[in-house]
Amino acid sequence: MLFDTPWHLPERRDLLSQGPFVHPDSRSLHLTAWPLRPSTDEIPDAKQIRAARTRRKLARAHGDYISLDVSHEQSESSQSESDDELDDHEKRIKFAPGLKTIKEQMADEMSPSSETDNDDEELDAVQNKWEEQQIRKAIKRPQTIESVSLREHSPLHVKKYVEPKFSTSLVTVEDIRKRLTARIASIEEVHRAHVLASEQYSRDLENAKNTLQKLETSSGEKSYKFFKEMKIFVENFVDCLNNKIEEIYQLESEMSQILEGRSRTLLKRRQNDLQLESSILQKLAGTENVNDEETKSRLQELELRRKRRRQKPEECGQKAHREGMSSDEELPVDQESEYKQNREDVLLLCKPIFEDVHENFCQIKNILSKFHEWRERFPETYYDAYISLCIPKLLSPLVRKQLIDWNPLQDTIQLKQMAWYDDLDDFCFSEHDNENHMENNPDHKVLSAVIEKTVLPKVSGLVENVWDPLSSAQTRRLVYFCKTHVLGDEKSKPVQGLVGSLVSRLNKAIEDDVFIPLYPKRLLEDRNSPQSKFQERQFWSAVKLLGNVLLWDGFLQEDLLLELSLDKLLNRYLLLVLLNAEPNCELVNKCSKIVEHLPQSWFKGLCSDVTLPRLANFSKHLVNCVHALHKLNDRKGMENLVSLLVKIKAQNLAEDVIAQYGIKRGT
Repeated sequence: MLFDTPWHLPERRDLLSQGPFVHPDSRSLHLTAWPLRPSTDEIPDAKQIRAARTRRKLARAHGDYISLDVSHEQSESSQSESDDELDDHEKRIKFAPGLKTIKEQMADEMSPSSETDNDDEELDAVQNKWEEQQIRKAIKRPQTIESVSLREHSPLHVKKYVEPKFSTSLVTVEDIRKRLTARIASIEEVHRAHVLASEQYSRDLENAKNTLQKLETSSGEKSYKFFKEMKIFVENFVDCLNNKIEEIYQLESEMSQILEGRSRTLLKRRQNDLQLESSILQKLAGTENVNDEETKSRLQELELRRKRRRQKPEECGQKAHREGMSSDEELPVDQESEYKQNREDVLLLCKPIFEDVHENFCQIKNILSKFHEWRERFPETYYDAYISLCIPKLLSPLVRKQLIDWNPLQDTIQLKQMAWYDDLDDFCFSEHDNENHMENNPDHKVLSAVIEKTVLPKVSGLVENVWDPLSSAQTRRLVYFCKTHVLGDEKSKPVQGLVGSLVSRLNKAIEDDVFIPLYPKRLLEDRNSPQSKFQERQFWSAVKLLGNVLLWDGFLQEDLLLELSLDKLLNRYLLLVLLNAEPNCELVNKCSKIVEHLPQSWFKGLCSDVTLPRLANFSKHLVNCVHALHKLNDRKGMENLVSLLVKIKAQNLAEDVIAQYGIKRGT
């Protein structure tokens, strides 16, 4: 064991050379000049202590000790008291000073000793000084003292030898290559991310530079001035229109009344003439005489108008038309003069409307130039303000003023030839427009919007009150206008209003203007009889109306046209006359004219050899006519009727007739 051998008290000098020892205690620290004893069995008594002091005194006498302080003197009483007191190494050192310093307390304790001399005092002074130094160090470094005490008190620990651990797996070249490849891929991915971020930063920087350049080049004062001027211009323009719009609408209404009055006059006269002639012929058919002078005068007037209508194509070098194919639009001289005078008066009132207005507020070209400048200089604010939706309403009064004298039913100037049309067309389709953005530019729809919101309502009114469906000239002009300019949304209110007006007027014409009387065969055998001529005129008038109705193919819906033309005209009126007519070349001409008006688009979608259901009765009548002509040995008429069956896709009936009579195909 480490403490089996008992310890012997060393010399004082040896203890001083070895320095202080730390005695461990669980609750406090004690500094002493004696080494730690392994046990408490051999504690020195007073005799041993005195012997130790004697040895120290002898050691000092040999000259091995040099006193640092020889001025202290102690009395005999203090020396005697010091022998009874505990030695300094047996006392507890107080680390916290009280009312007196540690040195003063130790001096007070040492003062009663009477057995020591001056040498002992010097030795004690050195010892005290050394202890004070150690106390100061202990106060400054308490943790160090405690750690030293714990190390001396704790038992020794022997560290075990632990062998290093090494991985048993070997690193191959392939493993290194894979790690390097993965590392390179990771670095490349990071590099790509950095490149993308760098490109994005470059774009952002470029956009920022462009924005900054725009802001630097643009002048806020100039833009403010422009928008202020534009605001003033629009306000003045609206005020001008508010002052003039009532006058424009009034003149427009007066012109419409003039046109409607003329149309009503012609329509009423035609219906009265029809009723008069029909009643007279009915009386003549019953062997009644007509002696009324007024009636005879009206009949003579009717005949004179027919004669002039027959002569008019001949004077122009045109082919003579059949009776009933021409429209009676001739007014008496006095009524025609009154009509022209009223029309000229309205046009004279239109001229001074904008005489007191600056040209920038009444000419469409100048007005559009303002908005064009806005669009070129500040496109973002222009499109954000939806100017393309405002222009049609702003220009509507000016356009309506220029349309007061325009009538699509007459041979007047076309819309494309008007100045406002050209101005709007130039504004909508600028030379600098990119073809890729043609469809997305809202300004491209301004012209069509003006036509839809301003022109179509006027045309709808003319269709309802002025248009005569029996007039081929008026119908052709109206069809041309609709197919050329009505290209907008079919569900829009103006377009639906126009279509509704067309259908309503066609139905009214069929109900009011189509009248084909039936007379006994004895009266119709004479082609020169008044009854025969009257029936012929009415038949060809109905055929003319059929052709005018079918001119709307491609604009009106197909089902609607089938109902108007086949159900209400062909099967109700025309077919009835054909069934009662004698089979001859005149009958073949009538059937050919009817088939000529039928649109070929109706028969392109037929998959079978059967014609349209609405043409079934007409097809059967053609076959019956072929049989009747065969009896008359009219081979040419038979071939013409077979060709008509082929045109209307009645292939089954045509094949039967061809097989029965040996008619060549394609003739």
